[in-house]
Amino acid sequence: MCFVSVFNTLYNTDDNVFLGASTGCGKTICAEFAILRLFSNEKLKEVPEPKCVYVTPKEELAEIVRQDWDRRFATIDRKVVMLTGETATDLKLIAKGHIIISTPEKWDILSRRWKQRKNVQNVNLFIVDDLHVIGSDEGPVLEVICSRMRYMSSQIGRNVRIVSMATSILNAKDIAQWLGCSPNATFNFRPSVRPVQLELHIQGFNMTHNASRLIAMAKPVYQAINRHSPNQSVIVFVPSRKLSRITAIDILT
Repeated sequence: MCFVSVFNTLYNTDDNVFLGASTGCGKTICAEFAILRLFSNEKLKEVPEPKCVYVTPKEELAEIVRQDWDRRFATIDRKVVMLTGETATDLKLIAKGHIIISTPEKWDILSRRWKQRKNVQNVNLFIVDDLHVIGSDEGPVLEVICSRMRYMSSQIGRNVRIVSMATSILNAKDIAQWLGCSPNATFNFRPSVRPVQLELHIQGFNMTHNASRLIAMAKPVYQAINRHSPNQSVIVFVPSRKLSRITAIDILT
């Protein structure tokens, strides 16, 4: 597992960390190491109610993590809360919670007025999951909240640790430098480093017209299934419901 290599940095230091690894390698467990470090850090004994914020772009994943961590961290008397998007309610939640789970949009709304919100300033650990989507539609909000937390840290004169997690990416050094991660705290594992090995086969199509290309891609699916997984279950991802029907008909006929 990839977290064996990063345990020392996550649990025995307060450095900002970038971790890039394939899905299923244990990145959520690595986040838990950083959280345990936060609540066992002697340097923070004088800080009232140190808090951790965990941000993920996926609402479904946020709920799964909330349920899991609510059970795990209850054993050390730490309360896990999940933001709702209602400012008044969320202010009450972060006041009583030790671990705050949120989407980027909800944390963006709540942290905009950080100067007037003491509980936002009390955040000591900021965990960002699925950072690889920074190049998608969710990217601008992720960029804003990460930059804001770094700026807030510089203004209040106290370190806000940032632990960022993503799949393996090409520009890991650039992202890590932007987040204030040193080279020794930047871990970007190859996609081949994964608990379940993956074989990747690529078939190219040189059609420039999008609709024609999608139809042409649907036809070789049956041959690909017979070639690569003749006796096992198969999932075929397509971009639309219409194309799913076309692909299903091609497979059946």
